[in-house]
Amino acid sequence: MALKRKSAYFISLLAILLVSLHNQLRADEGMWLISLISRNMEQMQNMGLKLSAEDIYSVNKSCLKDAVVLLDDGSCSAEIISPNGLVLTNHHCAVGDIQLHSSTEHNFLRDGFWAADYESELHIPGKTALILKRVEDVTPRVKELMQRNGDEIDLLENVAEASKTVAEEVMQAEKGIYANVVPMYNNNEFYLFVYNRFLDVRLVGAPPESIGNFGGDVDNWHWPRHTGDFALLRIYTSPDGQPAEYDKRNKPYAPKYHFPVSLQGLKEGDFTMVIGYPGLTRRFAPSFHAAHERDVVAPWVERTWGAFIEVVKQAMQEDERVRVNYTDTHDMLVNFWQKDTYQAQSIRRFNVEEKLRQREDSLYQWAMEDSINRMGRVEALKSLDKYFQFLRNNRYEELFRSISTLVQWPSKVSGIIEASSDLVFLMLEEKTSKRKIRREAKRLAKIKESLFEGFFPQVDQSIYSIGLASLIRNLPYDGVSPLIDDIRKEEHSELIIPLVADYFYHNSIFASPEKYGDFLRKPNVDTLLKDPLLMMYVRLLSYNEMLHDTLAYHKNIYQKSLRDFSSALLEMNQEKLQYPDANSTMRLSYGKVIGYSPRDGVYYRPFTYLKGVIEKENPSQEIFEIPEKLKALWNRRDFDRYADANGMPVCFLTDNDITNGNSGSPVLNANGQLVGVAFDGNYEAMACDFIFEPDMQRTIVTDIRYVLFIIDKFAGAHRLIEEMTIL
Repeated sequence: MALKRKSAYFISLLAILLVSLHNQLRADEGMWLISLISRNMEQMQNMGLKLSAEDIYSVNKSCLKDAVVLLDDGSCSAEIISPNGLVLTNHHCAVGDIQLHSSTEHNFLRDGFWAADYESELHIPGKTALILKRVEDVTPRVKELMQRNGDEIDLLENVAEASKTVAEEVMQAEKGIYANVVPMYNNNEFYLFVYNRFLDVRLVGAPPESIGNFGGDVDNWHWPRHTGDFALLRIYTSPDGQPAEYDKRNKPYAPKYHFPVSLQGLKEGDFTMVIGYPGLTRRFAPSFHAAHERDVVAPWVERTWGAFIEVVKQAMQEDERVRVNYTDTHDMLVNFWQKDTYQAQSIRRFNVEEKLRQREDSLYQWAMEDSINRMGRVEALKSLDKYFQFLRNNRYEELFRSISTLVQWPSKVSGIIEASSDLVFLMLEEKTSKRKIRREAKRLAKIKESLFEGFFPQVDQSIYSIGLASLIRNLPYDGVSPLIDDIRKEEHSELIIPLVADYFYHNSIFASPEKYGDFLRKPNVDTLLKDPLLMMYVRLLSYNEMLHDTLAYHKNIYQKSLRDFSSALLEMNQEKLQYPDANSTMRLSYGKVIGYSPRDGVYYRPFTYLKGVIEKENPSQEIFEIPEKLKALWNRRDFDRYADANGMPVCFLTDNDITNGNSGSPVLNANGQLVGVAFDGNYEAMACDFIFEPDMQRTIVTDIRYVLFIIDKFAGAHRLIEEMTIL
């Protein structure tokens, strides 16, 4: 009996220890504000972190935050990896910059690019790099200004005005900095972010697409991955070290801190953290929003953007010039098409709508405990439900998205019209100035070639036709334009739309560089008034404005209800640490290296190797072609110091909590050393913007050793290796 009791006691103790260990090893949900990271330090250090909060975020000394970069004021993340301002990000984050400098003669997308010296590094017009100086909670000041403004303006406008005032106060007091105020927890709190904003950023190096985008849209969002998704930029400053516009006399930026690079690698279970700028999550959203993304947004994207992708893909296969000029458009379309469609699948698989409803039920029960003070805030749920019903009943989502394709992106003719808007307004004014018109026409004539650079009328026309068909299919009533009204009345309207688009493009000055040049030499009002693309553009802008005005009242109620709903959730869970939704501000997430099981009977290990690249080679599929030099290095097993006992590492998995915008973020080990660059998530957990699934959600990372191997052994860019701090 004693033996049995001891055995039972041992089993019970073992079970407790296993549960405890499981809880310690589970992924930690959260994209935590970098300035408040001290609140998480105990758990992070228990998981293996060797640093202090001051090592990560400090205003008084150099720290990790000083080496993290926000590109383009909010597109991708990046990190500084040398004392000379060398910046590492993703290839897909820099693909537009690489494309900008590519041509059919010098196709850097296909062949890669490696600057031989500083003088060879290529300026990227309009590229910006923001480096965070500090974060401040300015909630009392913003709320004071909002209260002063009163309720006569809508919530978002009030927030924007108050936030702008606070940011301008700071920028006037501290010359040379860039500041903005960002709302948190759906306008319940407000934080000031102060940056150095660098305006001279140059392209330094990029592998060919056959490495940087290996696997293409087939492997996108999928594991196992074998992609060297990286590119190198450099920040430049004026000779005195200050942010400055591009100038040949500028010098490489000397950062306060740069990440040392570790060659040690990781093993399963090792601690990792990601610091970057995640773009948008909806973890405080109601269940109605998740249903809207699943049932409204995803079907529209799958149908319309799917058609865009087919047009662009076909044109890229037929014409190398189209490939050079449309790679960034294609990649962006594919990325978000997959994201929205995979998200809908994931929302269904993980019953996200039902889980969010359970949270709402809990909120209602919490409110019932103090109905006098709490029930009013729970009423916000009814307003949120009504808002999404209103959107669905009036097809607002489909209409706004359809109009956007015709007047913004991906149709490129809209950019030419937009660039010409000053001239159009001058010519249509009651009291026209011929001198101003001639001057503006001459200015446009000088930039005409750049306006039409990369413009392929037939491709653009097909995209326009798809967008127009989507608009007509979703219009609830007549009145946008007589032409559209007539098309809608036809029994087989979708057969007519391509003919209409063909007429538009063949009779518009904005779809022909020759006609546009003739017009600029002799501007004529009648030509403008008869231009079909311009007239449709104007009508669509007017209709879009009308839709916005109609929606404004409902949207204001929605924003206030969302604020109240989020406030109630915060109060209900006030004993728990809570992070605000991602909004392109610096965040830290922490986790570990770990594989996952996507379905029954399948387990994915968390590491991939160059062997897998070779195994995937398929010359009949361009996205699975392998450069000859890379194959030669493989055949010789010429990996130098970058390999481990299993071969040449390529990618690995972690369970860090990230989303879009984290692309290019540094992945760090327990000592804060760079071990990889984050570039993707896994499609099985694409509902991650709404809910965190710890057993399934994974971050896909390019191993820093593969990055260095490609730079050193494949590209021979030894000067870049030499300027890094490699441990």
